[in-house]
Amino acid sequence: MYRGYRAYPTVLWGRNLDALPHQGDSINNNRLTVDVRSRLLTAFFYRDFRTLWLSDSFVGWAEQVEFVVLAWYVLQETDSPLMLGIYGALRFTGTLFSPMFGVLVDRYDRRKLLVLTRSVFFANSGVLFVLAASDGLSVQYVFVLAGIAGMGRAFDTIVRQTVIADIVPASGLMNGVALTRTGRDIMQIVGPITGGYILSAWGISVSYISVIGLYAVGVAFAFNLKSLMAVGSASGPSLVANIKEALRYVWRQEVILALLLMAFLVNLTGFPLNQGLLPVFARDVLGLGATGLGQLLGAYAAGSMLGSITLAAVPFIHRPGRMIVLGALGWHGAMLLVAFSQWFGPSLALLALTGMSQSVAMVTMSMAILSATSPEVRGRVMGLRSLAVYGLPIGLLLSGALADGFSVKIALIVNAAGGIVFAVGITVFLSELWRHHR
Repeated sequence: MYRGYRAYPTVLWGRNLDALPHQGDSINNNRLTVDVRSRLLTAFFYRDFRTLWLSDSFVGWAEQVEFVVLAWYVLQETDSPLMLGIYGALRFTGTLFSPMFGVLVDRYDRRKLLVLTRSVFFANSGVLFVLAASDGLSVQYVFVLAGIAGMGRAFDTIVRQTVIADIVPASGLMNGVALTRTGRDIMQIVGPITGGYILSAWGISVSYISVIGLYAVGVAFAFNLKSLMAVGSASGPSLVANIKEALRYVWRQEVILALLLMAFLVNLTGFPLNQGLLPVFARDVLGLGATGLGQLLGAYAAGSMLGSITLAAVPFIHRPGRMIVLGALGWHGAMLLVAFSQWFGPSLALLALTGMSQSVAMVTMSMAILSATSPEVRGRVMGLRSLAVYGLPIGLLLSGALADGFSVKIALIVNAAGGIVFAVGITVFLSELWRHHR
């Protein structure tokens, strides 16, 4: 296992915390401020975490610009929420192969795997640029290339989530997960807004020049990581035997089983809002264009970022299971309110609330799975966790069909109500999740 981290340092950007004076209210307040800041930035003390965070952020920025550009293109070309749902589903095709990806993550150098997947994103965006610049782009090409990128995205997610636990010690794991999420949340604000503006002002070709550049920077930072060799027991038995071992492990651990089911649920009912339905909501309900869509996505991400930053400053969560359940219920409850909103301002506020609840649920869930899983099977369990993401393409197809056959409002109501009912059901039948503590 990679051991690049050291004991928790007492120096914050060159300042010795223990050397601060201990007298006077103002000095004590200053010390408290430094202490809070040190907790907020714990994971940034580790060089490889800083490098991974920068790579993630630039890749996340590129993904968000690309999503706005292609989602708007598909919706405008087809005028069909169902086609938009198919595009969204194809972006996550690789999740079907996540258990196999997890075995590979437990076998091979994780740095090389990360560079490989992010290079696939770079090459894929280059092909889309050539098609757009030569007037050869079509919805069919978008679907094919979205499927290819979806394979890489599933692999990339497993590697990225597993690597965090390799380079940040257990005491800083919550902070590392939250800061990683915060970086991606920032890019979910910047990406849709910049993507919508560039698309409106200069079109798809220029938009893809920015996407290519952002992916290139993300690949460069991934190259700068140190070697991250796997620790696991996955090198001997066959692929199928490794997957069976991971399934048996999860089945014996009720908390992990409940977490994976909850992950599937929120992907099925929660994420279709910002991954597919929001462009339809922006155009058909609020009468907005690409720039307005970017602002709605930015508001959602701003709320998510606020939740992530708050969790990054929390030193310890004693009852993560309860926070996950309450976050999931708040997420779907806020989404239900979005369904009835007909004005731009209130929609921004409700989407921010939805994003914040989503962050509370997902950051705590990632931390709980990583901390509850043995290191030798962590990659395979994270592979099963990513398999749960296949709930999202299913949810996008169902949501697209509902929006196409009825309305986007009906699709949001069904998703929100279904999410609340099944979240309560998981909590009742797998009650160890509610009782789980660290």
